[in-house]
Amino acid sequence: MNPELIVAAMLNHASITALVGNRRTVSQLPQNSAYPALVYSVVTANPQPHLNYAGEPQMAQARIQINPLALTIGEVKAIHAAVRAQMDFKVGQVIAGKRVVSCRLDTVGPTDRDNESGVWTQAADYLLQWYE
Repeated sequence: MNPELIVAAMLNHASITALVGNRRTVSQLPQNSAYPALVYSVVTANPQPHLNYAGEPQMAQARIQINPLALTIGEVKAIHAAVRAQMDFKVGQVIAGKRVVSCRLDTVGPTDRDNESGVWTQAADYLLQWYE
């Protein structure tokens, strides 16, 4: 199980890199990074076993959190739009060598601003299902 690789492949698209460059990372952005940037994390990842485990590939499901970081709310929203275009409604595609059953936007949280750095963010969660 490695949903990080699937998500990394989805986020490695020209529409996203045009906004954040190579500032896409799992879990935590390195100190003194430039903005805008994109941080994503796997909140949960669970196998979804079925009875015929020996004869068929097993499914897994993960909750992926996307956190754009930018100096304006507009930039945060633009990053979310680009991410959504690459992640939402993915069905039956092979991504990073795994067959994605479904990837759907699940929830979008409130916008938040760090007063010290002046950086805005807004978390969005996607539900990703794939065959292991």
